[in-house]
Amino acid sequence: MNNRIKLNDKEKGVLLIEGIGTFLLFQIINVILVMASNLFFGSNDKKSFFALLHMDISHGNLSKILLLLALVIVLEIFISLHVVMKSYRQFQVKYFEEELSKIASGALDQRIDIQVNPQLQGLVTSINSLIENTNEHIAEQRRSEKSKDELITNVSHDIRTPLTSIIGYLGLIESRNYEDLDQILKYTHIAYNKSLEMQTLVNDLFEYTNVEHANSTLSMTKFDMAQMLDQLSADFELEANKRGMEIVVNADPERILMTGDTDKLGRVFNNLIMNAFKYGNDATHLWLNAKQTSEEVVISVANNGKPIPKDSLDHLFDRFYRVEDSRSKETGGTGLGLAIAQSMVKMHGGWIDVQSDPDRTAFIIHFPMNTQNTSEE
Repeated sequence: MNNRIKLNDKEKGVLLIEGIGTFLLFQIINVILVMASNLFFGSNDKKSFFALLHMDISHGNLSKILLLLALVIVLEIFISLHVVMKSYRQFQVKYFEEELSKIASGALDQRIDIQVNPQLQGLVTSINSLIENTNEHIAEQRRSEKSKDELITNVSHDIRTPLTSIIGYLGLIESRNYEDLDQILKYTHIAYNKSLEMQTLVNDLFEYTNVEHANSTLSMTKFDMAQMLDQLSADFELEANKRGMEIVVNADPERILMTGDTDKLGRVFNNLIMNAFKYGNDATHLWLNAKQTSEEVVISVANNGKPIPKDSLDHLFDRFYRVEDSRSKETGGTGLGLAIAQSMVKMHGGWIDVQSDPDRTAFIIHFPMNTQNTSEE
């Protein structure tokens, strides 16, 4: 809440002197006028002030005279207060200028927290709003810079590991530090696999930066979400069988017509399904469920494998984040898959959440209904 400015003793003294001085000045003017009247007309002339006052009193009009004098005094007090308020507003302007000078010098955490006259108060509010917007913009820039620094650090770390292995094994071959052809093939095989890891990271990074870019667009088409889930089930059936998992698809209603970029949505579900394969240890089922209501379409990709640790749930969609138990050669991963999925879902106006307990781990996607999304029975 804005506070009135607090005047120091000197400023208070200035206002007091101006108020009393103005009032006394009026009284002096009154005396001068009376004396001038008597001097001009003469004290015995009927037009003189004293003669008129004596005549009025003699006719019983004292109350009227007192009323007139009271009105004159009230008017003089009002004018005196007006002079004081004018000076007070000048102090307000002075204080405002001082605060504005501090802000202009770089103190953007400063706020002009004063209550002033209505004309100046609007300017105070506007400047405070400008400061807020400027600070938000600066904070956003700092977050962006920090995000870029983290991105560079993470990419450097994730590329350096396989690159070190590639250089190491190729260096052994280059220096002829091998026994036979089988050992050469072993070294080249390891270097090749590490190259594929780097390629996956670069591709994921390119896709992530692309969907995060402000100018990234969607190629919207109308499609059947239930049919897409059936197709995904068929595409991943062989991989699921290898892992001893059964894919189950449920759609309510049987056809869910909606509008979206099928390529990007396909990548979303590919990432979620591969995530379930990699990290859903001991899972026997993978459920692909879709349900349409009057307000949204909800799709879940769930498995009954090992639950995700609670302290990891809030970080799963962070770039390059991987659950500690999943940092192994068998699972690999760049730590960008879920971040890419989240960005693509956001591009469609939706949001994604995760729930995990000993019975089931589910990634749940919500797509709000709009005028383009319809269903047919």
